[in-house]
Amino acid sequence: MAAVERNVPTSAAADDRLTIVCYHCDKTQDVSRRAMSITCKFCYKSLKLQDEVIPKYEARRAIETIGIVTVEKRGNVVADRIVCGGLIVRGKVKSAVVSKGPVLVGPEAEIKGNVTAPSLAVGAGAVLEGRYSIGAKKNAEPAPDAQDAA
Repeated sequence: MAAVERNVPTSAAADDRLTIVCYHCDKTQDVSRRAMSITCKFCYKSLKLQDEVIPKYEARRAIETIGIVTVEKRGNVVADRIVCGGLIVRGKVKSAVVSKGPVLVGPEAEIKGNVTAPSLAVGAGAVLEGRYSIGAKKNAEPAPDAQDAA
């Protein structure tokens, strides 16, 4: 009697999915771990999922990814904004940063710009310049114009 192969679903299929949060509309969705980019099914905007490593000088309008952005020791980033799932800085960054994950700043690193992240770890000797909003989001934050009028 010959053995019969059967297609039985296993837990490996469940491990092939990843839950992400859209950086445009803040809604969660499941995607394949192998996907490099997708279109958000809620706001229909493009989302980049892969990690990004910056080994040298780069000037850009924006760096947007669900993955982790790593600025190497000789890396130097000048951008209007960085929106990411996490940030590791060993070099220099001049940009506004919004991170959904931790921001790790090495001992010889430099960040110039406002940073919003759930957590921040800074090595001794790092240079930080800007406003830092660390922790959970505040839902009732007044608009900048309302503060000037008061």
